[in-house]
Amino acid sequence: MDRHSIIDFVNFLLQRIYQPKQIADALILKAFEKVVTDVNYHFPDTSETTIVEKITTNQNELAMFLFRLGSELHHQNQEALKPQIHFLMKDLCGCEIYFNTTIDVGFYIIHGEGTVIGSRNTIGKGFVIHQHCTVGHKVNGSGNGNTIGNNVKMYCNSSVLGALTIGNNVTIGAHTMVNKNIKANTKVISSSRLEAL
Repeated sequence: MDRHSIIDFVNFLLQRIYQPKQIADALILKAFEKVVTDVNYHFPDTSETTIVEKITTNQNELAMFLFRLGSELHHQNQEALKPQIHFLMKDLCGCEIYFNTTIDVGFYIIHGEGTVIGSRNTIGKGFVIHQHCTVGHKVNGSGNGNTIGNNVKMYCNSSVLGALTIGNNVTIGAHTMVNKNIKANTKVISSSRLEAL
């Protein structure tokens, strides 16, 4: 498979949509290139061919690709095209990531089922998130998003709720709810316990 296979794959996925709307090939390829950069941030030897195979067989990379594609549509003001990608992410991957959230290079999802990243968050490089995690607001539909630094990891069932600032190199342990700012180079291993890395 080559990178142009991803265009055929998107057109195949759009058949799941009632009255699908065509997406420009250039936007699909741009989103794919971002996923290649995301994966290579963590796994530098992974080839484009392998990444295409992972996307098309519904592995972690599919949710990443759909987010990157939805983000491209958002930045190009293609509002009519975004809902179908949002639907595919929920339908095929079981997760929900708002396209007006900004996530820098190195985004990686591991077992993304049940994961929600809400609107208006700003997330740095190397962000890794596991299953059933939430990055959101205290009140739905209002307030500023969270600001998350570089190389932050969230393990299963953890949450960041509010308009918080999470520093660089923070690890948020499983089953932890974060509702206050966290300094850089900190490991949060429960809702009430912090450790320096």
